[in-house]
Order: sequence, then structure tokens, then C-alpha cells
Amino acid sequence: MQPEANYPSLVQFGNFWYFFFLIVLWGLAIGLVLLCRKKGNEFAHKTILVLLWANFALHFVKQILPTFITWLPQGLCDSLFPNLCAWLIFFGPFIYLFGNKHMKDYLFYIGLISGTAVYFLPTGAVRHDLPALEYASETARFYLCHFPLITVPLIMVGQRLHRLDWKRLWSIPLIFGVALLCISFHSILFGPILKFDKFPHEWFGEDGVFNRMALNAKIANQSMQFGPQPASDSVLSWLYPYLIPGLMTFHYEGQLYFTPVIWILPFIALGTAVFGPLMALPTEHKAMRMDVLAWKQKRKMRKLHAQHRAIR
Repeated sequence: MQPEANYPSLVQFGNFWYFFFLIVLWGLAIGLVLLCRKKGNEFAHKTILVLLWANFALHFVKQILPTFITWLPQGLCDSLFPNLCAWLIFFGPFIYLFGNKHMKDYLFYIGLISGTAVYFLPTGAVRHDLPALEYASETARFYLCHFPLITVPLIMVGQRLHRLDWKRLWSIPLIFGVALLCISFHSILFGPILKFDKFPHEWFGEDGVFNRMALNAKIANQSMQFGPQPASDSVLSWLYPYLIPGLMTFHYEGQLYFTPVIWILPFIALGTAVFGPLMALPTEHKAMRMDVLAWKQKRKMRKLHAQHRAIR
């Protein structure tokens, strides 16, 4: 019997299906937000729970899909948290039910950003190496599992089931760092324990876990916790010499390495400072305006007090 021919990738960057899935899934997300606004908070709460727990279940049930069956036992690691999206899918229901305000802030900001980024860069759907059945199931799973990452934050904040506060933005880079530590531990742990084929077992060297240039870095470094993806070097390489040596970068046997997790946190802090207030603005513009006015008034009073003391 001839092996099944590979299916020509339905989704390509910029083609009809690329925009079709983008528009349909965002349309469904906005439709659910409007439906929850009409039905009320109890309906919204139940909708969020269904989305989160269904996605949590899919995160494990996907092991019976054709792609993952052929990838066993290596595929088991994908049902934990090999990247930031998987981390949110895994912990999302627990954050929503039991997390504090800072954790729910993280669910909003990072969920919305990562889900949107994946839809605009659907690398999991742009595949040429899968047979027809595997391609169809993997593409469907790819889009479905990222749908709640966008929809849940919009419903949660839109219905005031969680209220943002831009003064809590300082905690986002810290939680991001903890998430990346979990992902790094996942990458380091599962190679030696499960003895995955073609999985980097060494720390450094050609197949080292910390080597972002390793052939299998796509498995171990999905969220760039060990350094930028090589494909981004053409854009970012000019920046590498300016990173703090010994803290953000180091050399081993003549090769450049990035300090795991730490190297990326300053960029996350900068991105949070720039984009965090903009993302909070639609729902918190009044509170943000009052905070800015209060800060200006306090600054004015301090200046007047200093002038008064100078006159005396």
C-alpha cells in the first residue's frame, strides 16, 4: 500500500484561509462577548468555565489524535507546559477559580497577547509535513485550543468578573518569569526522564538544552526562554552585544549563550510598561485619568510645600 500523500497546507500566510480563520474566530469571540453581555454574569461565568475546562481536557485528549499517536511517547510532553500558551491552558482554570488579582491580570494580558499573536502567525497550521488526516486534525486543534486564550480574557474583563488595575502591571513580568521557569524546568526534566529521541539531553554543546541553535531547539526553546530563535537573528543580532555580559549573556567554548529566563525579562518589563496601559485603557480609562490627576495634584502640592519652606 502506498503511504498517504502529504496534504498541501490549506493555511498560508496571507491567503484566503489565513484570513478566513482569523475573521471567523475573532467574530465568534466577539459574538460570545456580546452574548454574555446580554445574558448576564452568571451565564458569562459558566461560559468561561466551559471554555477553560474544555480546553484543559483537549490539552490531554489530543494524545488520541493521529498526529500525537504517531509521536508517542515524545508527544506526552506536549500535554504539560512546553510553551507559554500551553502553560496558560494548563493553569487557566485554576487561575480563574482560585487565582488572586495579579494572576488574573496575567491571564488577561498574556492570554490575549499570545492568542492574538498565534492567530496572526499560525505556524501550527502552516504545515507541509503531515498526511491529510493528521493535517486536518492538527489544524482544527491548533485553532480551537487558542480560541479560549482570547475569548476568556475578553469576557472576564468585559463582564467585570475581574477588574484590571494598571497599578498592578509591575507583577506581570514577575509572573511571566515564573511561567518561563516552569517551562524551562519542563524542557530540562523531560528529556532525561522519558529519554525522548532527538531531544537535547546535554546542557551545552551541539545538542545542549541551553543551546538555542540546537537542531531540536524548537522542542526545548519554544518560548525563547533559552534565547531568541535563530530565525530572528537577522532582525535582533545587532542587539546581542549590548546585552549585559554575565547577566543576560555568556560564552561557553566560544559560543554565545543567553542566561535562561533572565535575558528576556527586561524586554517583557518594557513591553508591559508600553502596552499594558493601552490594553487596560478601554475599561479603566476613568480610573487611569483619576490616578494621573491625583499624581499631578500631589506633585503640585510637593512643589508648593518646597517653595514655602524655601521662603521661610
